[in-house]
Amino acid sequence: MKKNIYKISVVFRNLLFTVFVLFAFSCNNETNLNTTVTSPSVPASQIDAKYALDWMDIEYKIIADQHNDSPPPPSRLYSYTCITIYECVAPGIPYSRSLSGQLNEMPQMPQINSTLEYDWPTVIAAAIRPVMNVAYDTIYPSAVTLVDNKYDEIIAERSGVVNNEVITRSIEHGLAISNKIIGWIMTDGYTETRSMTYLPPPRSQNPAYWEPINPGDMANEPYWGILRPFVVTNPEQFYIDPPGFSTDTNSQIYRESVKLVEVSQNLTLEQKRIANFWNDKIRTGTPSGHWVSIMSQVARQLSLKLDRVAQMYAFMGPAMADGFIVCWRAKYHYNYLRPQSYIRDYIDPNWFPFLITPPFPAYPSGHSSLSGVCAEVMKDIFGDMPITDYTHRDIGYPPRSFNTFAEVAEEAAFSRLYGGIHYEFDSINGLQAGHMLGRYILNKIQLTTIPN
Repeated sequence: MKKNIYKISVVFRNLLFTVFVLFAFSCNNETNLNTTVTSPSVPASQIDAKYALDWMDIEYKIIADQHNDSPPPPSRLYSYTCITIYECVAPGIPYSRSLSGQLNEMPQMPQINSTLEYDWPTVIAAAIRPVMNVAYDTIYPSAVTLVDNKYDEIIAERSGVVNNEVITRSIEHGLAISNKIIGWIMTDGYTETRSMTYLPPPRSQNPAYWEPINPGDMANEPYWGILRPFVVTNPEQFYIDPPGFSTDTNSQIYRESVKLVEVSQNLTLEQKRIANFWNDKIRTGTPSGHWVSIMSQVARQLSLKLDRVAQMYAFMGPAMADGFIVCWRAKYHYNYLRPQSYIRDYIDPNWFPFLITPPFPAYPSGHSSLSGVCAEVMKDIFGDMPITDYTHRDIGYPPRSFNTFAEVAEEAAFSRLYGGIHYEFDSINGLQAGHMLGRYILNKIQLTTIPN
């Protein structure tokens, strides 16, 4: 009961804060941002990227500490935060272009006074705090304290770098940005889906239908696919039809299910490590958080400055969001049964997968789809580069090393086969659809204007 009271009070506080922000800056001038003039502000290329990376690290920790193991919702928080950070930093990047007008229904962003000085880390801190409160259902008191302490730390630190007038102006600009982002967040359809009910069609209607398997299972986020995408206009253009359902021993689903049984009965230690490393369940930042962690590791490995990190987020935020929206829409469109259902009914009634089967349809694989789109974007930004992934070091899993981002995505995809929770075609087609989506996003977003 005490925990519920805490949650209600935090929600009420968040609502009041949101109302304040929405009204406080309603008269702010706005335009489609194109920074093409010299500003007295220190350029983002000379500022430490920690002022962006630290906020994403905090979000990962919040998700790991309090999330209930549903994959899609964290992607929404990470994605809106990525876009907010970019919009805060864009005026500090010469010839930058706002994402407004490029992302679906995104409002125009407030315009800076280019003759005055702004402090970009302060702008970010001021904008992130209210956006986080709205983009995530409930921030528990411990998380609120974590966020507030980081905000106070940054303001105190930056107050020793720039004068109070610059700090005040930067806070006002950050809040003006958060006002616009919050208004955009509140129209993405998420709130409406919270009260929508879903009853899975029974397999008695069609043996190919997905069914809840474990005690207490309920369909996870059946309406996530109807949220407003960030870039995509037609999610169905990324659908790849799965093999048809059949119990014929020569059919693809039967053959792959037999293979899955054989793999599960002969898992090597390395395959078990891969399955666990990419499980991304409770105590982790979930699958999208895993890619947030990879982004942070790459940024630190390459000693990127604030401008490059913000530009990375401008692509990766929409990639993570649309990766889940497109994939989840496809999942409930095809409504394909999990291997555990198929194998127990038609091959081995006593079979168990290595990992617990998740409570949503199998096709396509979410890890595969998300990893495909993220790897495609990261490769475009940084090229092929080696990376050692330390994401789960804190929970006891040793790091894994890769030569390219494509290798990262492929291992994430096939980890689901080792876990026994996906058919091979779930992973292969999901990965392919993800790469297609990544290229689509890269072609749709432009971050710079051509100087006159």
